[in-house]
Amino acid sequence: MKIYDLSVPIKQNMVVWPGQPKPKITVKTDGKADSASLTNFTLNSHNGTHVDAPKHFIKSGKTIDKVEAEKLVGNCKILDLTNFFKTGGPAEIGWAHFGGLKVKKGDRILIKTGNYKFLEGKKFTTDYISLSLDAAKNLVKKQISLIGIDYFGIEKKGNPGHPVHKMLLREGIIIVEGLNLKDVQKGEYTLVCAPLKLEGADASPARVFLIKE
Repeated sequence: MKIYDLSVPIKQNMVVWPGQPKPKITVKTDGKADSASLTNFTLNSHNGTHVDAPKHFIKSGKTIDKVEAEKLVGNCKILDLTNFFKTGGPAEIGWAHFGGLKVKKGDRILIKTGNYKFLEGKKFTTDYISLSLDAAKNLVKKQISLIGIDYFGIEKKGNPGHPVHKMLLREGIIIVEGLNLKDVQKGEYTLVCAPLKLEGADASPARVFLIKE
């Protein structure tokens, strides 16, 4: 069995979505040799690898603490599109790119595009590959459970009205952003996605694992 940790380390100077505050992390002790360390931190709900709940864009949508565990844990398919986007972005993933995946109801799908090379950069980039509205519409028709991607946004930056997010979240499809898929090959795995149970929150940082038996 092999376990892949897809989570981006959360640190003070990490890349964040423009306009979001960076994490603040401080470690305190009382100065005694045998004292315990206590870490205080301030995070945005979308820092690092994180899960978007429907509440992120849908007023009446479920908050992160109400998202069903069944959507976050279970069989998962990796769609590897790195050969389609060798020159990088910005570009959008169309429904045709899903052709060989045999998408089914309830699927959890993580998309590997090559975006992961930007995850630990020093600056946010708009030159990332995102999901198109056409692809989102068809994923909704297929009634998948979860979709994830290897940068901090699943749709292109500045997309008027955020139609991709709204299309997916309105139907209860959970979005995972900021996945490090560098070392993961296409195929089927077991996904374990664990956001913090933050009451009333629209999203949460998460630890995300893939397990290959």
